[in-house]
Amino acid sequence: MATTHEPLDQSELQRRIAANHDWYHTIELAPGAITPGRVDTRPVVGNVPMPASLAGMRCLDIGTWDGFWAFEMERRGAAEVHAVDVPDPYKWDWPARARIRESYDGGKANLEQIKRNGNGFPIAKQALGSSVERHEMTVYEISSELLGTFDFVFVGSLLLHLRDPVGALERIRTVAGGAIVFNDCIEYVLTRLLPRTPFARLDAEDRVWWWQPNLAALHSMIEQAGFEILERGAPYFVPFGPSYLPPDQGVRETLRRLRTPRGWEELVLYRRGIAHAAVRARVLSA
Repeated sequence: MATTHEPLDQSELQRRIAANHDWYHTIELAPGAITPGRVDTRPVVGNVPMPASLAGMRCLDIGTWDGFWAFEMERRGAAEVHAVDVPDPYKWDWPARARIRESYDGGKANLEQIKRNGNGFPIAKQALGSSVERHEMTVYEISSELLGTFDFVFVGSLLLHLRDPVGALERIRTVAGGAIVFNDCIEYVLTRLLPRTPFARLDAEDRVWWWQPNLAALHSMIEQAGFEILERGAPYFVPFGPSYLPPDQGVRETLRRLRTPRGWEELVLYRRGIAHAAVRARVLSA
């Protein structure tokens, strides 16, 4: 896979970073050129059981967005890296109520801007001189007929955005020819309170989220979708990046948030970041 764009000079790179309003990942694209992501996964890469060397491997990053993990696989020597995501917000697996509200509360203009600009992946790819190939498809469309199979698959922070996470896992299984790592959000409090009982909270509170599983539920979903778990990581927190705006800490706003389903979490747990856990697995043999 050859790179098709000329490298960006420093001033043009800084201009493009500033012009993109929807950075999710914090990525150092060049010395002094860091994207203002909403999360910063750089300090927690060690929590994810990705092989130190991917030399000679054909790899897939599902839910790539700005491409942090795809570029990390490339940095670890992967022979070929493919990435899957849906830049068009009108094709996201949103709760219907969230879609309706976005259409009427002024959010539509923001969605149109995302659709028009895409996300930061093309900017990051050019800046890094990357050869990662992105495929614009939903996780439900993944198949070996379209993509082939892969020696290593990474799935990051995706399942909570899906109405049917187990169905998505079954689609992912069709392209996993080797190890696969799931690194997803978990419900931290329920993980501590119910460590052995699978439990998921329906979290579709006018957001682009669906299910928040505790760690036992995440493990169960992966297993029931036809995977054998090889390594079970402990919960950890992904810190927020430069563009994250913490909730208003005023007394009135604090009291209002504490009455909402996730308000206490945003005010207390979110000071540490977003709770995640990583799982290394392989396709269950017949």
